[in-house]
Amino acid sequence: MNKVPAASVAFAFAAMLSYGQAVSAQGGPVKAAPVDFRACSFREGKGMKDLDRISEKFRDYASEHDFNYAAWTLIPQFQSAVPYDIGWLGAWPSNEAFGISMEKWMTTGKELAGEFNEVMDCGSRHELALWVPVTAAESTPEEGVLMISRCALLDGKTNDDAYQAHIAFGNHMRGLGSMASSWLFYPTMGTVSADFDYYHAVAFYRYSDFGAALELYSNGGGYQVAQETLETVSDCTTPILFDALNVRAFDER
Repeated sequence: MNKVPAASVAFAFAAMLSYGQAVSAQGGPVKAAPVDFRACSFREGKGMKDLDRISEKFRDYASEHDFNYAAWTLIPQFQSAVPYDIGWLGAWPSNEAFGISMEKWMTTGKELAGEFNEVMDCGSRHELALWVPVTAAESTPEEGVLMISRCALLDGKTNDDAYQAHIAFGNHMRGLGSMASSWLFYPTMGTVSADFDYYHAVAFYRYSDFGAALELYSNGGGYQVAQETLETVSDCTTPILFDALNVRAFDER
């Protein structure tokens, strides 16, 4: 797995849109596809070097078995008492691809799963959600900066109200020059808390792009537009920011 300094981390999350899915803000069709997250803690004496070694094995295994699956490791950076060392994020371009790859993993991946288990414990949290694009990325680099927050709908508001509000705000920020790409994740299985309705994920190619967007938000009028759009339909928590490191892209062979 390629490594780069945090200050120059490239954007991680865009690869899940590389299958020609239409951008909802442009009026195209929107399809939901699965994404999963595992919260993991390193075993005693284990660390990133050990995980990188197993991740390389997984990359080869997934290509050999023709997995239609992308994956990243998420390192918490700006956070408050996150109860795990590292996250594993996986995405599929369709529900059918999810089912096929999971079946292959459960039947042919047991030995490799055991090797992962020797390096880290991911047994405490495994969530499955359905993702839809808000502002789609224009390219598919491997690594980057990812923010995730939980959002609860306000009384009388629907998921569609929130989706349209995120599109409006995302388009406004894009118009100002923001390089952000964003998605909504709707929890389906494995989520413990029921006090929110969806996750909001925002990604950048690099920290400098994130800083530029933050300037537009705080001093360029973005905050005021957020109050008029997003904050009228849902209440979102302060996001956790991760460094997202590529494990595998969808189209690797």
